[in-house]
Amino acid sequence: MRIPFSLVCALAALVAAGPGFAQSRVLVQGQPPLTEETVGRFTEFFEWAFDVQLTIEQRQVLRKWTVDSWTQKKASDMNDVVQLVQQQTDLSKLDAQQRGLVRLKLEPELLSQMRNQPNEPMAKWALAVYEASHRVIAPGAPPLTRQSTDAFLDALFFMVGEVSGRESVPDQKLKDDWAKGLAANYPKMTAELKRQIAGMPMQAALLRVSWPALSNQQKAQYRAQWAEQLKTLLPAQAPAPQTSTAAAGGGKQSVAEMMAEQNRRHQSYMNMSNAMMDIYKIKFNTLANWSGSPYRYWK
Repeated sequence: MRIPFSLVCALAALVAAGPGFAQSRVLVQGQPPLTEETVGRFTEFFEWAFDVQLTIEQRQVLRKWTVDSWTQKKASDMNDVVQLVQQQTDLSKLDAQQRGLVRLKLEPELLSQMRNQPNEPMAKWALAVYEASHRVIAPGAPPLTRQSTDAFLDALFFMVGEVSGRESVPDQKLKDDWAKGLAANYPKMTAELKRQIAGMPMQAALLRVSWPALSNQQKAQYRAQWAEQLKTLLPAQAPAPQTSTAAAGGGKQSVAEMMAEQNRRHQSYMNMSNAMMDIYKIKFNTLANWSGSPYRYWK
């Protein structure tokens, strides 16, 4: 992904030169080595520049591209990442309002440069992420985007999977139906619920990133909370929390079983009375406990 030279120059003129990168775990050796901090700052710069909150899957794509650039010794891509990470370090010295002003000045040029690279896979991916995040499917304050509805459903499936002991992911039809249902009911939702939905890409990513680090006791507490809350939203899908032993003993589902489970869950989500308007009954303050971001390099 080629980064416009004028973008780098503009940023350099707007912020003072910052210090070098702090020491952190090395992912790939090189000149310079690729570290966890480099990936984290690059991810935060991407989110800032494109005004998006990446999902966990999107973060993984960006991480893989960065690791591949170092592994394959792609000098131009490596230099782009290093330059942008330095700009992120410099930008972190500014307050949120100043950073917002810089971003508004640079966004049109950045998008133009990405659109002028039709044969560059990462440029095409970045534009797709931007357009998905900013594609409004229902007006409001904030407006409802497809990225938010997809992240919301992903978070619900994660919670249901932890409670039931059977992991699964929503299929495309369910995502489409879910988005349509939320869009239809969005004008009737409270301002608080709209803000929660808008923040779901970040909350869902934080949930998945933070979950492995929790103790078994903490996970059990969350599963118990979610099981109680899901009884309201999914009365036909209110399984008791599974212990790690029970979950491990469940075995793998066959393809037919997985398809049947997906179809049943689709009906559970889409056919319940006033489901979309009852979403607020799930206490998403439990997700809000995943404070900060996975990287936290903005000061």
